[in-house]
Amino acid sequence: MGKIYTKSNLETLTFQSKRLLLLQGPIGSFFKDFSQWLTDKHAKTVFKLNFNYGDEYFYPEDIPNTFAYRDTYQAFPDKLAAFIAEHEIDTIVCFGDARPYHQIAKQTAAAQGLDFWAFEEGYFRPFYITLEKSGVNAFSPLPRCATFFQKQLSSLPQTVYQEPPVIKGGFVPMAKCAMRYYWAANRRSKSYPHYIHHRMMDIPVYIRSWALSGIKRLLYVLKDYKFARAVKNGRYGKFYILPLQVFNDSQVRVHSDFSSVRSFLLHVLTSFATHAPEDTNLIVKHHPMDRGFTNYRKDIQQLIKKHPELKKRIFYVHDTSLPTLLRHGIGMVTLNSTSGLSALIHNMPVKVLGRCSYDIAGITYQNSLAQFWKQPTPPNPELFHAYRMYHLNVTQIHGNFYSKVSLPEIANEKHIAIHPIEVGNSYMAAYHCSSIHSPLIPNHSLQNSNYIPVSARYSLNNHNSK
Repeated sequence: MGKIYTKSNLETLTFQSKRLLLLQGPIGSFFKDFSQWLTDKHAKTVFKLNFNYGDEYFYPEDIPNTFAYRDTYQAFPDKLAAFIAEHEIDTIVCFGDARPYHQIAKQTAAAQGLDFWAFEEGYFRPFYITLEKSGVNAFSPLPRCATFFQKQLSSLPQTVYQEPPVIKGGFVPMAKCAMRYYWAANRRSKSYPHYIHHRMMDIPVYIRSWALSGIKRLLYVLKDYKFARAVKNGRYGKFYILPLQVFNDSQVRVHSDFSSVRSFLLHVLTSFATHAPEDTNLIVKHHPMDRGFTNYRKDIQQLIKKHPELKKRIFYVHDTSLPTLLRHGIGMVTLNSTSGLSALIHNMPVKVLGRCSYDIAGITYQNSLAQFWKQPTPPNPELFHAYRMYHLNVTQIHGNFYSKVSLPEIANEKHIAIHPIEVGNSYMAAYHCSSIHSPLIPNHSLQNSNYIPVSARYSLNNHNSK
């Protein structure tokens, strides 16, 4: 028998599931493509719930087993439980495990012993997406122990890092998908009267903000170019990087104790003013996707007024290349951004102030932020290599949600030698599961809260039955 390899999460999902329910996916056609791949390549039975017309636009109602959920958020636990029972669902798949409907689905799956899988943007961007069982980011069940990843290294199919093929991505493909999604969701909002979105869905606000973002990008081009050249020439000496996340990032709301990105920024600035050595600088990098929505210049200026000695030590940039900063900086402070992983790839010391799956002793700095300014410690390269290779082999899939995902050919389970990862009690408990006692009231539109016998109704619009 040949060498036994650790299988990827996509392989595990494919081998263990037979009847899958897809909830909300990323904006774009990925879930439709994924459903077709499961159906055509692996003979799975796939169901889909659409929650608004944006979902329906990219996953049309004429695809078999497609349903529309039109009832209230409060009714969703019971409706979902009944739908699972009626269709003998064994696996639930979503994108973004912190969304309101997906949190309910996660609890329901745990209560009924179903598999719950979550897609997310790639941990190692820009050429990967993420798939984890039970949860992603800080909800990941993987141990926060570097030795786990070291022990797994020898069983991985690929143990030496190789650059992935380039896949088109960036702002434009995502923006095109977003515009179509939100336009559709707003145009037919009355079709889903009770829908609750996890973010703002105000089209005029988005139009104004994206227009402003484009204008600002043009205004910042020359300034950021000059700043990058100055960084390369050593003008800013020893500097730390503070990458900001988008103002409505669920990672801030769910996986940190800060009330907002602004409160995180002010906390770090105050700590830098109090504890950082006088010969160090701080570069605050605005998130490019947040350019038209927020601006923290006034907050930074107000802090500098309180600490005038920082006037030439704190710098605020927008579109300066992050890799440029990473090649010349001495450390990074992050809430829980995947920018921290980019910094670790550059062997840069990283201090995490929120909760994330890569905040592990030996990889990130574990002492206080006050100490970090004075004694930044780089990651153990062997530990981080094992961590990185585990994820690239197991949780990451080559691709970009908004252009192309390379769903691989997966051999028949009977003909490959694999074994599941055994971590037992070292797995982190991702959430507290509360029991759901009420049976779902089936109803094909999942629309009417009044009970109707299962055999009589399913108005969770199975458009396939037309």
